[in-house]
Amino acid sequence: MGGLTNFPTGLDDDSSLYDVTDTVSTPMAAHHNNIKEAVKAIEAKLGIRSSAVPTSLDYRIGNPTGAHTHDGASGNGPRVIGSANYIVNTQQVGSLGPSGLNKAFPLVIGKTMRLDSVQGALRVGPSGASAAWVDINFGPTSLWQASQGDRMTFAVMATVWRQATPALLITYPSGAVITIDVDAIGGPNSSGQDLSVTFVFRD
Repeated sequence: MGGLTNFPTGLDDDSSLYDVTDTVSTPMAAHHNNIKEAVKAIEAKLGIRSSAVPTSLDYRIGNPTGAHTHDGASGNGPRVIGSANYIVNTQQVGSLGPSGLNKAFPLVIGKTMRLDSVQGALRVGPSGASAAWVDINFGPTSLWQASQGDRMTFAVMATVWRQATPALLITYPSGAVITIDVDAIGGPNSSGQDLSVTFVFRD
């Protein structure tokens, strides 16, 4: 005789699993059969070792190709694919001045990626009355095309600049030339020395 269970679409309670009292409740087959069905439903949800059932927890957590499926209703969403981070650094040794194009070696990367962050550092910050302004381009497009005031700016005596989210352009298209341009030098005593720019990309 079959039993009944609410799981996995609902939780069982004292009614579906029968809350009984010694010397009061009359034993019935459902007392056993409902518990049996609930246990079977739990086992099916967990899955056997190396289960091939895609709705089982064993498959979702342990299958090397099915991967985790945490998104969506009841965990039935798309695969979650981990992303790798790629750190790329370029350097320009010497003075930032005079201003002009391509103050560091241009870069080309053969992979379309998301730019998560960009950071800049000078060994010696500009000194005098003026800050140094540095722009970065993916192909012909500045990272700060819509807000040039947010460009990489080294205030007087500052040696580090960082911005967690680089403006509006966050996708690097495969094969685009990355150039680093000095738009304004610091000074007048020193324009800044030895520029290093670090990009953090991810898939």
